[in-house]
Amino acid sequence: MRKGSLLSIALATVLCAPALEAQAGSPNTTPGAVTRVTLVRINPGHGDMFWQDIRQNSLPIWEEQKRRGLIADYSVATKTTTDDPKDWNVAITVSYKNWAVLDNFGARNDSVTLGHYGTAAARTAALMARIQHSEVVSSFLIRNQTVNIWR
Repeated sequence: MRKGSLLSIALATVLCAPALEAQAGSPNTTPGAVTRVTLVRINPGHGDMFWQDIRQNSLPIWEEQKRRGLIADYSVATKTTTDDPKDWNVAITVSYKNWAVLDNFGARNDSVTLGHYGTAAARTAALMARIQHSEVVSSFLIRNQTVNIWR
């Protein structure tokens, strides 16, 4: 009986080691902020309306999220070259301190967006208008890593 228990523990340790190592991270890097990268293509002829929406809606919301500690930072960048007509031309990044900040983010952010738009209906209407001005080409999360000099 005792031999079987020891064998089970040893087997579990060997099988779980890769998962535990992945959770602990690499000895080569230290994990940092988590960033949502959204690549957007502005629809032809909608540039002014797209940028007006960024100024009137996105910026105030990002600033309030930052003030409340919901996000660490944000940025907007433009791409001046295109590989094809469906390529992106605006990159929007929103950074969070860590993965845990994303837990229940929607519920905590609801008061920010409702405070800006006034009602859920107005918020939805703004989203529907935004869809007319641009298309999301890609959206993904990345984790910043600091390379450890001394290992």
